Amino acid sequence: MTKTSSRIFIDVLILCLLIPGYWFLALPLAIISAWYFPYFVEVIIAGIVYDALFGFIPGMGAWQYAGTIGSVIIFLIMFLSKKVVRR
Repeated sequence: MTKTSSRIFIDVLILCLLIPGYWFLALPLAIISAWYFPYFVEVIIAGIVYDALFGFIPGMGAWQYAGTIGSVIIFLIMFLSKKVVRR
């Protein structure tokens, strides 16, 4: 399996896990994928999808964007740590 096809497979798997609400299974898969693949911005898209499905409730404040904020944090931590470790 090529990197492109495995990346697409993992994207679809993360999406299939997020739709029914299995974020606790999608989160480790997203973290591992963000480490393995370069520029895995699909993790940010997954956070936006999660918030669109479950997060937009009036009165929650910043918690309604927890998926997006968390996915951006995961992306930045993995992006910066890969630069340090892979030198």
